[in-house]
Amino acid sequence: MSAAVRVLALVAFASVAASVARALAAGQDLGFDFTTYHYYLGYSAAIDRLALDFLPAGFQGYQSPLPYAALYLLDAAGVPPAANAALHAGFHALNLVALFLLTRLTLQADGSQAPRYALAACWLLGACAPIYWRMVGASSPDLVTGALVLGGLWLVARSLPAPKGAALRALALGAALVGAAAGMRWHNAIYLVALVCALAPLLVPRALGVASASAAAGCLVAFAPWAWRLLREFGSPVFPFFNGVFRSPDFPAASLPLTNFVPQSLAELVMLPLRIGTHADWVYVEARLPDVRPALLALAVCVCGVAWAVRRAAARPAPPQASPQAAFIVGFFLVAAALWLATSANGRYGVVLFLLLGPVCGFVLLRALPARYVLLAIAAVVVWQAMLHQTFFRQMRAPSGPWTARHFDWQLPEPAAQAPALFLGFGYKSASSVAPRTHPRSRHVNLVGQHTPGPDQPDAARIERLIDAAPGRIYGLFDFYYTQQPDTASRSIKNYFAGHLGLWGLGFVEHPCQLVPLKPPPAQWGWLNHVAGAAQRGAPPEYILCELRRGPPAARESALREYRALRERLAPLAAACPQYFGKHLTLVRVANAWQMTSFATLEARLDLADHGEVLLLQTRPPFAELSVGLSTREAIVPRGQDCAAWFSALRQMSAQSARR
Repeated sequence: MSAAVRVLALVAFASVAASVARALAAGQDLGFDFTTYHYYLGYSAAIDRLALDFLPAGFQGYQSPLPYAALYLLDAAGVPPAANAALHAGFHALNLVALFLLTRLTLQADGSQAPRYALAACWLLGACAPIYWRMVGASSPDLVTGALVLGGLWLVARSLPAPKGAALRALALGAALVGAAAGMRWHNAIYLVALVCALAPLLVPRALGVASASAAAGCLVAFAPWAWRLLREFGSPVFPFFNGVFRSPDFPAASLPLTNFVPQSLAELVMLPLRIGTHADWVYVEARLPDVRPALLALAVCVCGVAWAVRRAAARPAPPQASPQAAFIVGFFLVAAALWLATSANGRYGVVLFLLLGPVCGFVLLRALPARYVLLAIAAVVVWQAMLHQTFFRQMRAPSGPWTARHFDWQLPEPAAQAPALFLGFGYKSASSVAPRTHPRSRHVNLVGQHTPGPDQPDAARIERLIDAAPGRIYGLFDFYYTQQPDTASRSIKNYFAGHLGLWGLGFVEHPCQLVPLKPPPAQWGWLNHVAGAAQRGAPPEYILCELRRGPPAARESALREYRALRERLAPLAAACPQYFGKHLTLVRVANAWQMTSFATLEARLDLADHGEVLLLQTRPPFAELSVGLSTREAIVPRGQDCAAWFSALRQMSAQSARR
């Protein structure tokens, strides 16, 4: 066995061991995305639910289910969640192995073998990416598809500079892997574009054509079967996304917003690398996850620019020309980073970039400084980042819980679990994870969530058909944490949502609702929870199950008149502020108020009391609220006509809250 193979085997062993240990220590994943739609997507990969359910996991529940299938199938086969997480962590570790191979190619900038310590330092710099260690072993698809992107990138890079024969086949396979990653996860389209752009100046047209065709084929093979199912059921291959273009009759003709962190000005763009290294909320990911390495890369670029200017002024010789492999990898990184910043700037979608940051940063520094100084700088940053990892190790995956016998082992009442029924979900954290625990012929609809269907809207017809064709009893599943709000009216789910149910011709039956918690972990997993330190972190998901009944038609007509009257009162507000309130609006009736959201943003909500203040709320951390007017049953009177100033003031309040 050669030295290179032994080193690679050691890297693979260390990567897998560290990833599995991190996954087990993090505890059982109970994150928002896993609870809301990841688990259901895996379920829908195994069992076709498109005709039975509607928006059960919100609009996110219609992504390609391929990256989620293995987790659900293993769970359904009886594999304990701890073993399931370990298996996924082992696969996720392929990202680190591919990163090592790419680092080795990148640092051969002058055609000679880079020093081993430089290779190890740059690999560690990439491998200590906190976004990787936050997601490893969990349900996020970005590490599954990230392994395909990095593996494909390595195959393409090693086929350069003149792919022929076996090298051309490696080029085609690598491009197909990147294409498949894009087909499985749309956010990876930036890597597909970056691959072609980085190859364009390096390849002859024939090889570039092979790479482009292979990438397109990989994307088509991964996505076409799911797209066909969506097209056949809803009339759109990407339902409900981009419905302003594809126009499915079952969804509003508007494109959904996506949570993003795109800098809104040049100043924000320049400061972003520094802000990513702070403990602020909602900078590049939906958590406090400081990463100091982007600041090092920004500094490295500045140092390289100064070194280039000094060499030019002193007429010193330029450093050796980069190898085609290094030029391709760095070019790929730059194009993908620009696309990432322009489309989302979300750290989860950019995990490939955060891993590649190590070798790219090392490549830039080694062209400007002696290797010993580069090693010192990288070592300092790696130690700094490791200290942050240690300090925030437990907070990196929240919420999570102790290890149990299976995922989402709900304590459902027997009648609801064993007989076909219609389940209507109420909550931003949808109840879709309950679906696999109910009768296979049960049906599931989410009535209140990140997108709330409304009467008179395109999606209402399908919902009404599902209610009319209910296979048995009708149940409401309400997020328990509605009852924990400061608003005293929310203490009773029946009072809080009675008005909204009336819009659909439904009401509560008289007998009490029941709490649906997760079953506690069995005793046999106590040893693992003790050794790993896995405990409950964050609030576990819980639901309130209430049986519903059909109400009298007159009651529904009264509720609909009130709903339509409100939409008429909102028309002047939409006309005055089209960028926020002119897009598709969704309304939820709660107690004595309405909650309004817009397709313009997922991060703000307008609360309109029947008689009282109109409040603009930021619905993600750091939370803030601002009074922007008064509401009565006759009119909505805004406070000032410049609605852009409302959102500006809300952002300022949020920033002040974060600093406190």
